[in-house]
Amino acid sequence: MKYRNLKLSFTLENTSFQVLSISLEKMVTPIPRHSHSTNSYELHYVSFGYGKLIADGQSYDVVPGTFYMTGPGVFHEQVSDPKDPMIEYGVYLQVLQDGALPDNGLVEKFLATKFWFGEADAALHEIMKRILSELELRPLGYENMLPALLQELILTILRLYQQRELAMIPARRSEPKKLPDDMTYLKIEEAFLYNYRDLTLEQLASLVNLGIRQTQRLLQKHYGKNFSQKKTEARMSAACLLLQDLNTSIASVADKLGYSSSEHFTTAFKQFYGITPTSYRKKI
Repeated sequence: MKYRNLKLSFTLENTSFQVLSISLEKMVTPIPRHSHSTNSYELHYVSFGYGKLIADGQSYDVVPGTFYMTGPGVFHEQVSDPKDPMIEYGVYLQVLQDGALPDNGLVEKFLATKFWFGEADAALHEIMKRILSELELRPLGYENMLPALLQELILTILRLYQQRELAMIPARRSEPKKLPDDMTYLKIEEAFLYNYRDLTLEQLASLVNLGIRQTQRLLQKHYGKNFSQKKTEARMSAACLLLQDLNTSIASVADKLGYSSSEHFTTAFKQFYGITPTSYRKKI
């Protein structure tokens, strides 16, 4: 169950929060390594199942009741336990900030946390369920109820931050800016996440309704990489997941990633990671 193109919004301390995607999914397929843009945050609550989160190179065990937030620039990937896959609530939002924030205010505390991982109580799960119920059933007044529930969600998360100082990646807050289009960054990230094999710059530019040069500038500005670098990064992240299946040949992995030969893939993998795919497999 995934709701996209929502464009739900609410305001906290004169700052607009734009919610673009809300989902409840069984995470059967591994999610390769990726990151979000400068003003994008993704909230994850795992209600059932087990798995691993790898964030900026560090591994975390995910169990029922786990909440984690991945903010701008945090590279992360998710892998479920095949025997008991994660069932995850997900909220993808962007912060559209204009002007200065109050010192030590709520929004400033939210923006200052780029990554958080820990245990959440039943209150957060209940809010997630109520949000999905409003979206699914659309009862009378749901348009007014959803922004209130989403604001409650953010405040509940901020209380988690206050209760436990588990932020793993301290970082200086960057000032979010308005997007060319509300869905632009989500479209970009999903394109690299799911279409890394065949994606072209022209296709990406068409997807986000921008010119090719504009798209390149957007990638460089908000991700620090050009299209070729982002595609290589996405392919290499997927490669690490594919190589963990020892029954899949190197040639098959190369084909799934869109390389013309296993030799071409091996060269690219070694340039990116400093070791060959075969050597990588020996370390698994």
